[in-house]
Amino acid sequence: MLKIIKPIVFFDLEATGLNVFEDRIIQIGAIKYFPDGSKTEHEWLINPKIPITDEAMEIHGITNEMVKDKPTFGDIAQDLTQLFLDSDLGGYNIRYFDIPMLQNEFSRIELPFDVEDRKIVDAMLIFKLKEPRTLAAAYKKYVGGEFENAHNAIADIKASIDVLEGQMKMYNDLPTSVDEIHTFCFPEDPDKYDMEGKLRYIDGELTINFGKNRGRSLKELAQKEKSYLLWILNGSFSEKVKEAIQKILK
Repeated sequence: MLKIIKPIVFFDLEATGLNVFEDRIIQIGAIKYFPDGSKTEHEWLINPKIPITDEAMEIHGITNEMVKDKPTFGDIAQDLTQLFLDSDLGGYNIRYFDIPMLQNEFSRIELPFDVEDRKIVDAMLIFKLKEPRTLAAAYKKYVGGEFENAHNAIADIKASIDVLEGQMKMYNDLPTSVDEIHTFCFPEDPDKYDMEGKLRYIDGELTINFGKNRGRSLKELAQKEKSYLLWILNGSFSEKVKEAIQKILK
């Protein structure tokens, strides 16, 4: 078991969506371990004061109705401060999702949540470090043995085919047709505009789907922040995205 010399809080958040800057926390679960071996469990449902997206509800099953009468983040902020006081942090993908999400929530109510001096134990990062996502690692897992002659083009593609065949043998629920595998790897999103998902339709309006202007329509930006659209035109974006920008600017 993990050796600890100060308390560590393992925690997980559910939110209205996946944008750590714009979305809001709707559930917090935490288990706090102490050096003496004792632990405490904590859980809150939170009223985010903004709607939960349909995509998020499909993932965690928490509805707007379930949180409408729950306390806001500000209402439980002092309890959370006490929970995390003088503690290190643990969880799965907390470095890039849960921690920044939590920091932004505290920032909105003008309370500090400093992590500079805290140690972080992130199981997802350990997983990535211990299970490298290279062709050689995939070959060893799904085919067996060492992959010789890596980074030779023909050898690499032959190994990729062997890996795919090994995956299809290992996972009984994996589709067998090209069309079905494509859908498995790239699920259909009827609101997506371009392959990279930089633009998407919201209520029939083509909108930005990244960065500080996520959720704002191209029409609105053309009227109020034309310079942002011009930045996209001069940036490293696909021709399809640039065509949409050019069309709205005309």
